[in-house]
Amino acid sequence: MKPSRFFRIFTATNSRTMETIPLFGPYALRRLRTEDAPDIFASIDTQRRYLGRWLPFVADTHRIEQTRQVVAGMLADTANPVFTLRSGNAFAGLIGFKSADAARRSVEIGYWLREEQQGKGIMTAAVRTLCDLAFGEMGMRRVEIRCGTGNLPSNRIPQRLGFLRSHVELQGEQLSDGEWIDLNVYVLER
Repeated sequence: MKPSRFFRIFTATNSRTMETIPLFGPYALRRLRTEDAPDIFASIDTQRRYLGRWLPFVADTHRIEQTRQVVAGMLADTANPVFTLRSGNAFAGLIGFKSADAARRSVEIGYWLREEQQGKGIMTAAVRTLCDLAFGEMGMRRVEIRCGTGNLPSNRIPQRLGFLRSHVELQGEQLSDGEWIDLNVYVLER
């Protein structure tokens, strides 16, 4: 691992952080900030049809104040850091940890990307970087990713990175149209 590429997770006992992690070309991860809420909301609001197909929260997000509250909650959860994906200075998507379990040394990664940023390898690079952080800085032994079985682009990311499909979680998520979908659960262990 290259220490210059990584940051220390912000906690009371460890306050060193790196705000930006370069990926490739103009793309980078940047720690989520309060002021990212307008860009996140604008992406949700202008890409409802695209993002809403697989992300249940899109249908319920109608005001920027809602996004500000969600961002505040994410920032308060220091065990599960979240990052914006950047194309230069422009917002391209969101990726982060969730459900960190220090006792089991397990964490899940969730992500979404603006439609025009698809197919460029950005999310694959971002997930690879978060896996490195999970196994390195966070000391995890297991990383999970859940994807709707029909969301092929999202499923290709863990497949490309050597995750194994552990199982299918039947009716694991309810979409905004009320449909319950199955989720592929991918696991990478160290």
